[in-house]
Amino acid sequence: MDALHCSKPMPDSFEDQEWVKLGVASALQNELNRDQRDFLPLVAMTFEKALPAETTIKSKGIFKKTVVGMTVTLGDYRYELEDVGTGALVAKRIKIVRGIALKTESIDVPTLLEELVLAVQMQLGSSQAARAALSSMLGLP
Repeated sequence: MDALHCSKPMPDSFEDQEWVKLGVASALQNELNRDQRDFLPLVAMTFEKALPAETTIKSKGIFKKTVVGMTVTLGDYRYELEDVGTGALVAKRIKIVRGIALKTESIDVPTLLEELVLAVQMQLGSSQAARAALSSMLGLP
């Protein structure tokens, strides 16, 4: 079957297209691979713009603030990404039930990003801020 007559209908919205999802994940992964210490402030501020009510940025320093972590709470899960000072960034997924942390899992950073990107994509339809944050990260107009 040729490309013009494929059996799957094209998604109506820009955000539903698979290549857009891959673009977001790829942009995040590229930034992570460049320098983890520079990556954390970028991703923390991006998620704070996209999901301001759900995101908390942790910083240290008096005169010059340095981002050392972020927390994003989505439904029954809290995601944490932290710079512990040496080595790789530390990522966790925490199951929350009625305000109580029941289970904490260490996950890899790409998994954390993938789950957070999916959550932001769900917000895209109703949130111009989420759309603008992702467009900015990807370098789109």
